[in-house]
Amino acid sequence: MRTEPGPCPAVRVEEVEPGITVVTLDRPGRRNALDARTLDELTRVLSDLDARAVVLTGNGPAFCAGYDLRSVAGPRWEQLAEQLIAHPAHAVFDVMESCTYPIVAAIDGPALGGGLELASCCDARVATRDAFFSVPAGDLGLVYSDTGVRRFASVWGGSLTREMLLLGRRVDASRAWRAGAVAELADDGAHVDVALRLARRAARLAPLASASNKRIIGGVLDPAPHRPSLDAGRLRRACFAPDGELRTGVEAFIRSGASRPVGPDLRDR
Repeated sequence: MRTEPGPCPAVRVEEVEPGITVVTLDRPGRRNALDARTLDELTRVLSDLDARAVVLTGNGPAFCAGYDLRSVAGPRWEQLAEQLIAHPAHAVFDVMESCTYPIVAAIDGPALGGGLELASCCDARVATRDAFFSVPAGDLGLVYSDTGVRRFASVWGGSLTREMLLLGRRVDASRAWRAGAVAELADDGAHVDVALRLARRAARLAPLASASNKRIIGGVLDPAPHRPSLDAGRLRRACFAPDGELRTGVEAFIRSGASRPVGPDLRDR
């Protein structure tokens, strides 16, 4: 059964069998990058789903290239960039962490920045061997929010989180699998099928127990009320002050016409 997602064409929803739904980011021309409209639509879709298990994937040779930097260009740059790129708590991440059903990410190609945060909010990840993971915050001059770093660290651990954020390194699928951040590696083109196999397994479990266990896992991994180590005012100044680096980084990215920021580590590969 095909369910139309509403006026925004950026997200497709398909119930492939009773209780199991595939949600697809459908902006292949932008490598499924996240703009405000896509985030709002994804939040609505995931909030409204009545499912036992969900597979989240991307259309085309990318899972998600992060936040859509071109969507913030123009005279309202500062306001739009703060809302999109430097926002510490997009609603979709909270919905993914608090929903009652498990979410399996099916990843091919890059999962960058906000796309990596989406993948990290899923309960399991399947990746092709061509998948890779990166946080290009340093390339952009972005100070990442505490909430985002917490999500990265809970899945990727402290060492890989530091490598991605502080060294600008990307993590390939094989290394992510060895680190336990990826549940299974899939052959090219088979990532959705493998993720569906995991989703079917999850859907067979007792739903109330699974929902409660998901909530408990979240509480164990983040047991204390969140206390930012960098308050919102300091974060904003670091990104948007006259000597802040974010605007320079975003403008350089847009001028270059690159599909993503390219730091030394990416050029080496």
